[in-house]
Amino acid sequence: MDKLRRIFGLPLLYWGAIVLYTAFISLFFVLRWTGEQGVSVWFPLAAAAVALGTGWLCKRRSLPVLPQQNILWGLTLLCILYVFCCNIGAFVVPSQMHISVFMTMGTMLVLWGLLRYGALLFWAPFLLLQFAQFAAYEQYATRLNSLVIAEAMEASDAEFAAYMSTGNVVLLLLVLVAIAVMLFLQVWLLKKVRSRMTSLAAGGLFFFLAFAGAWLVPQNEMYEDAFWPTYTAYHLEESVREAFYHNQQTVRIAEELHSPAENASSISTLNGTEGVVLVLHIGESVRADRMSINGYERDTTPWLRSRTDLINFPRCISAAHDTCQAQIALLTNARRDIHTADASMKPTTGSVLDLFRANGFRVYAFFGRRVGQQLKYDRVVRLLTRCAEERFNAPESPWTSIPQIQAVLQSNPQTGNLVLFVNNEGSHTPFYHFDEATAPFKPYVREFENPGDHAQEVNNAYDNTIHYTDEFIRRVVSLLQGRPFVYVYVSDHGEYLGHNGMWGRGALGEKEGLYHETTGCCVGMFVLASPEFRALHPHFESALQRMSKNAALQVGHEHLFHSLLGLFGIQSPYYDSQLDLSSEGVLPYTGPAPAADAE
Repeated sequence: MDKLRRIFGLPLLYWGAIVLYTAFISLFFVLRWTGEQGVSVWFPLAAAAVALGTGWLCKRRSLPVLPQQNILWGLTLLCILYVFCCNIGAFVVPSQMHISVFMTMGTMLVLWGLLRYGALLFWAPFLLLQFAQFAAYEQYATRLNSLVIAEAMEASDAEFAAYMSTGNVVLLLLVLVAIAVMLFLQVWLLKKVRSRMTSLAAGGLFFFLAFAGAWLVPQNEMYEDAFWPTYTAYHLEESVREAFYHNQQTVRIAEELHSPAENASSISTLNGTEGVVLVLHIGESVRADRMSINGYERDTTPWLRSRTDLINFPRCISAAHDTCQAQIALLTNARRDIHTADASMKPTTGSVLDLFRANGFRVYAFFGRRVGQQLKYDRVVRLLTRCAEERFNAPESPWTSIPQIQAVLQSNPQTGNLVLFVNNEGSHTPFYHFDEATAPFKPYVREFENPGDHAQEVNNAYDNTIHYTDEFIRRVVSLLQGRPFVYVYVSDHGEYLGHNGMWGRGALGEKEGLYHETTGCCVGMFVLASPEFRALHPHFESALQRMSKNAALQVGHEHLFHSLLGLFGIQSPYYDSQLDLSSEGVLPYTGPAPAADAE
């Protein structure tokens, strides 16, 4: 007994507790053994080799293989606290929590043995991210994956403000205090482990116990969260790299596109003196199922609903849950995912606006106030609208761009053909953009602290933004009265509004492909043409009639580029009649989309 105590540096009680606990938990899975190991046998063998090798060195140098009893008990309790407070998987699969505890102890001891106080450079940010992930999971049912990180990198001040409510700020302060206490306890305990070799030997042993316990779990019952914190740290690092790569690649794709106007194009329907106005409005985060023109029980689009000449597409599937990717898919000849390895999906030419500019239209762009961050969104949308003669930013709400549009109309002769490109906040998170004095749906809540706790109020705010957009469109159209115009509207992506407990941007879903499994990917799309436009040329009336016939089809973002060319009769080598909604031979969208009964 004394010899064993000298070798292991602690009473057999602790060692026996470790063995019995592991055996007890593992026995549950052994009884249901399926013949498939949950973890490669090489992991526990490698950990055992580290433990035995460093243990042998400890023996040669007369050092204890493991720290003293009180240190180990303290570390055990601290690691249980770490896992309980920061590991979501501990609650999803509590029967595998012992693996996380052993992994945490192994990580803590190995990092201390290798880095000493430098280990805090890992633990401090990691714990902060894990607390943030836990809070995000509880409040918004999402984790810190690459999509969330990429979107956070592009978030505006207003978006951050929506999440940094008083409650969340207080929670953040409490978290910082908790992390400071946890790190202090960790250092206080580990400082008593005076030998680096003892730390490494003990860390190897606990890694072995973790991997050995996981190896006994059938593969179909093994969860990666059990390997917290090592797997989670690797996943976060990978997610950050993916987020940077994703944002850089999106910008690079837009930068490398050649203008379609570099190739010959022509327009047979106009001579440039008709005074036609095309309003191309790419909306923000508007779900089709929240528009009353698509059967929503609330009258969110009263003005549009009153229009008998509206060509409405009730089932338009957005290309992406990210504004920049959606903008590229809408304005270029991209088919779907611009980051896919399938070359046929990627754009081969630049913005359709360039073709209108090359064929006699003057182009103006109107953005929301968030443009100016000089981040991914700003760079991509500026590249896609670089043919614009002038760009405007709405200084306050989207309504403040209406005087800007009016000034452009007045400064151009009535005979000049114009394209007004509009992309303002609309229904983007946070749901700030509506007039409180005329908001029809009350009470409403714009803050995003625990939206599930006041789901109806948050949904009221979202519906108010769509009602506001309806009024915005009415006001713009009123400026165009008497002129031949076409108003084309399509939203970039949708929002999660409580589906599966998820809230916020479409990019926040953590299950791959989930966005296109829900009606959040069905976005608003319609076309409105004035009688003056229809009367200008026989092609316009017939094209609009064909478009009206095709409105019942399931369409996608990739139809817009070709439909604009087809509607105006612009000939270009990039035009594809099978994607032109004003063509008889148009093909419907058949890619990822929600089932008819999806929520």
